[in-house]
Amino acid sequence: MTQELHTTEHTITVAAAPETVFALVERAEDWPHVFPPTLHVEYLERSGDEERLRIWATANGEVKSWTSRRVLDREGLRIRFRQEVSQAPVAAMGGEWIVEALADGGSRVRLLHDFRAVDDLERNVAWILEAVERNSGAELAALESAALRVGGDAEPYTFEDTVHVDAPAEEVRTFLHDAGRWQERLPHVARVLLKEDTPDVQHLEMDTRAPDGSTHTTTSVRICLPDGRITYKQSQTPALMSVHTGEWTVRETPSGSVAVSRHTVVVNTAAVTKVLGPSATVADARAFIRDALGGNSTITMRHAKEFAERRGRTEPVAPAEYASIQQFYARQMRLLDEGEGAAWAGTFTDDGVFHQSSFAEPVRGRASIASAVRERPAPPPGTVRRHWLGLPAAWRFPDGSVRTGYDALVVSTSAGAAPVLRLSTSCRDVLVADGDSWLVRHRYVGHDGQ
Repeated sequence: MTQELHTTEHTITVAAAPETVFALVERAEDWPHVFPPTLHVEYLERSGDEERLRIWATANGEVKSWTSRRVLDREGLRIRFRQEVSQAPVAAMGGEWIVEALADGGSRVRLLHDFRAVDDLERNVAWILEAVERNSGAELAALESAALRVGGDAEPYTFEDTVHVDAPAEEVRTFLHDAGRWQERLPHVARVLLKEDTPDVQHLEMDTRAPDGSTHTTTSVRICLPDGRITYKQSQTPALMSVHTGEWTVRETPSGSVAVSRHTVVVNTAAVTKVLGPSATVADARAFIRDALGGNSTITMRHAKEFAERRGRTEPVAPAEYASIQQFYARQMRLLDEGEGAAWAGTFTDDGVFHQSSFAEPVRGRASIASAVRERPAPPPGTVRRHWLGLPAAWRFPDGSVRTGYDALVVSTSAGAAPVLRLSTSCRDVLVADGDSWLVRHRYVGHDGQ
């Protein structure tokens, strides 16, 4: 028996150009910081005017997920959508966004839905109608606010922080996934409550300590994705933000892994002067939020780093092996300082990688590394540059390699002048044995201050 088809329509008039409004609806990846119910959107397929999406959103206080297909009519400012796989009590759902131009330059937005309820049960129909009514109203109101923000200083603001980890990515992901243990693992977390009634959908409530000793309560929904990413959206934010979404990403590298924390926020402009003082601006609010969120997420990633490195590595190398590593570095640095670029490149494996934080891309292969050394600018006449390496630590990893971490300085001295510290760096190597010495398989040089 075919279930009854139900239809709804919701409309709003927006004092913004139709193209501006349509662009907000078209960019599904931005929906989490535009539409209150939307938690996360993943593009599964994109081809011309057709798209396939995986969407997570709240409906009547519950987190629901489904896949949808969209057909975009950019000239007509219309987008048709149809759920491929719906979640009970929805049996099927589709609809259309229609943006119409008004004579005054504004827009009329129509949001159409059609749906069928599981088993045509009255309670299922009522649940869906309530969810559609609530979400459609919230989405249209938020769409209007977002359209009026376009081009202004209250548009969404995105920033990232990065921490390099000398351990496999999976160990870092374990720390980030187990947020229920953050109270015991993170100094800035005073209280945490984590619930995961649905696999990979976490509800997190957390009290965070500020530098002045005060605490702030936030609640969020975290989506744990199959590739290891964790995306989240706060449902209860501090007063200075009206929207806060984020993502934890950990990717493997030849020398370990890299953890990245990404935040997107919308400043609550009405609260700026109340929170930061009568002369504060939106720019001040962004800077304050950048420091607060970036500081906390960096602390979290540094503790994840300690956790992962403690679990991911074995005991430090034996004393004799450690001495041979020090001798290797002493010889390698001297080759560089004496201008023996080809011999220095020879201390890398054939497929060795040399990467610096100032590089757009790593240099790959011994031959390319040798070429890069030859092409680097020479110091001015009468100037000597020395590389000093210190505080090396070394551990043997399960794959048989030895991974090291150390600090390195570049000192420049001109004739008749005092030495000048030219560069301060933190380095990480992957070493492989080469007889009674070593070769570098991968080197990362992070410039302090970048």
